[in-house]
Amino acid sequence: MVLWLKSHPYEATLLKNSFKRFPKSLLIERYWSASAYSLGLKSDFDPSQPGRIPVEYPVVIKYGFTPVFSQPPHQQLPLESRPESELQRAKASGSEDNYYREDIIQALAKPDAEYCWDFQIQFQTSPEMSIDDTTIVWNEEESPFFTVGRLIIKHQQVNSAKENDFGENLSFSPANGLAVHRPVGAINRLRSIVYHIVADNRHEKRGVKYQEPTV
Repeated sequence: MVLWLKSHPYEATLLKNSFKRFPKSLLIERYWSASAYSLGLKSDFDPSQPGRIPVEYPVVIKYGFTPVFSQPPHQQLPLESRPESELQRAKASGSEDNYYREDIIQALAKPDAEYCWDFQIQFQTSPEMSIDDTTIVWNEEESPFFTVGRLIIKHQQVNSAKENDFGENLSFSPANGLAVHRPVGAINRLRSIVYHIVADNRHEKRGVKYQEPTV
């Protein structure tokens, strides 16, 4: 591993910087897809052979969720970090750190809880904005995110046995969605295979048969 990091300085720097900042709360943090997704499909798209022939997409995008104040005009929230002193205290205790889990449970348990994110998309506007190499950040000055919706999370209990079972029985994959929004790029092709294998193994161990959740 050390040899690989020395021979891949760019990737090593990315890994180092990825763990440089710890958010204060996951309920006021910004999120985005490192991988890309299609926005529409050409009329001659053949869903039975997407890996055998080159597929062209009318538009390719990335997603983003930016935290905003719950009250109008819904300005963007400043990003906050977990205090270094608190991090050191948690590390020194030697016990399992469930800080983020407990934070979400306690915050959403409040009757007036309400957290909002602007749902945004960013267009691929040049070939340099790679869909295969997810380590290349798409320049937001060249192609800024713009808002197309809003996600609102309000008061709820998220720590019951029923809720825990529901979460454990889900199966996440970037391929879960409409064909016109299908994931694209090398990493997503790999994820679409691996995620299903991991989920099937987890469900088999739990003795459950996966089914899509219903309303």
